Amino acid sequence: MKKEDVYRRMMHTPDDPVRAELRAALREAWKQLLPLHRSLIDSAGADYGETVAPVRGPNHLLQLLQDDPFFVWLKPLTTLIVDLDSTARTDFERAHVDDLVKRLERLFGTSADADFAAHYVPILQRDVDVAMAHGAIRRIITRLLPRA
Repeated sequence: MKKEDVYRRMMHTPDDPVRAELRAALREAWKQLLPLHRSLIDSAGADYGETVAPVRGPNHLLQLLQDDPFFVWLKPLTTLIVDLDSTARTDFERAHVDDLVKRLERLFGTSADADFAAHYVPILQRDVDVAMAHGAIRRIITRLLPRA
């Protein structure tokens, strides 16, 4: 078997130490964001149920997540999670990681996107699990920043 065939099956070439650390940080970001995303969906679903209309079960919530403008603020996070997973599984360039860091900063940084923050910050302030996940994401962002 040729080494190119092995690499193709592995989906990426062997990493140097710098890229190995970046890949580990991307995977950790993905792992931290999944339960955070779930908590935000649960909280937004409860808010929807209190202010708009009852959520009639998981299938209805899924439909609302896809179609209802009430949940549109979650879409950048959903897309980011998918992109983090995809990047961590393939060869990537530093520029791709930098783009992902910018997107993480737009959601969880000190000058976050106003629309996302308007929904996220109240949940962050009332849910200790979200606050802990937020701290973990901030630490991961630091790991993903370029080293001088």
